[in-house]
Amino acid sequence: MKMKITALAAAAVMTLAPITGSISAAAAGIPAAEHSSDFLSDCGSRAGYEYLGTMENGAAMQKAYDRMCEAAEKLWNDTGRGMDRIATYNTYASIPYDGLDYKSIGKVYLTFRNDFPLYYFADCVLVGNKTNFYMISNNSYVKGSIRAKAQQDITNYITSLAKKAEGAGTDYEKAKIVHDAINADLKYAYDKNNNPSNEPWAHNILGACQKGEGVCETYARVYQAVLNYLDIDNYFVSGKADGGDHAWNAVRLDDGKCYYVDCTWDDILGSNSYFAKGEKSMSKDHVVDVPDDDPMRFFIELPDISATDFDPSKISKPRAKGDVNGDGIINISDITLVAAHIKGLRILREEDKKYADVNGDGKINVTDLTKISAIIKGKAR
Repeated sequence: MKMKITALAAAAVMTLAPITGSISAAAAGIPAAEHSSDFLSDCGSRAGYEYLGTMENGAAMQKAYDRMCEAAEKLWNDTGRGMDRIATYNTYASIPYDGLDYKSIGKVYLTFRNDFPLYYFADCVLVGNKTNFYMISNNSYVKGSIRAKAQQDITNYITSLAKKAEGAGTDYEKAKIVHDAINADLKYAYDKNNNPSNEPWAHNILGACQKGEGVCETYARVYQAVLNYLDIDNYFVSGKADGGDHAWNAVRLDDGKCYYVDCTWDDILGSNSYFAKGEKSMSKDHVVDVPDDDPMRFFIELPDISATDFDPSKISKPRAKGDVNGDGIINISDITLVAAHIKGLRILREEDKKYADVNGDGKINVTDLTKISAIIKGKAR
């Protein structure tokens, strides 16, 4: 049975000569960045910017991208600001073409939009005239008070989800925890006719942060934002699945390779069938979009995806202080080895000494024995 799962559909409109058509949400990479004091930076990306730089007129495209970033950041930070009107559209920025044409700047906008999942107000409609491209927003987000609440809800939700995974030891574990938490929180959004919802929030991050529901784009964007906040490389992916437009993610895991994750389908199916999947498994029913000259079908190239599914049993976990014998467990065996070393009965190997020196004072003595014992007792409770 075919699932009713679709990605975001949008119309591209020139204010002088209207053009309409269907478009999926663009794919954009989310490389990890160091945590900063800037929440937007922690949840955003510049991967699309880097990709645009490889294209013809790349410098001009990057300049337009930077202007879009600046405009969106200003609107996010200024919740007291209203919006202007261009024809029937609410606009918050005009971006001059500066040597680009409408098609090229449309590609830039779609790439920018998918580098920054927090910008819920960045509408999917492309609007321009002979000289400028206009960044527009849905009527729902014109009032500053509504944006202020939305942004606080986004911040609270992203940080709360991230906190659930921060203690995990591997990227695989963190990605799985976030995947499970999102699917526990959300449900797929349908309209009264049981079709995928067309409400604006159902196609952006607010579906998750305020409504507890959304279509595939909501699932993929909130997953994208949380993983980026946790400094886990991931990509928002757009393409076809089961014959319809769809959105999911690609995540770089502990072996350095990218794997697909489809939170939406896992939620609907109540399974983990689409978590950490390789190209061979996923290509059976998912087809990734590729770059196209049509701005309404433009997607940056994804990195190499693993051919096979991720195998968590092959993860090499960091060795903890107190794990003297390196078996991944801190227990009485480690105490015995340290005691024998202190007594001079059996000297530890050089590579094991730093794990026996639990307090890091450069010595291995009774203090370390006491700390290892405390670790064991703490794990037993």
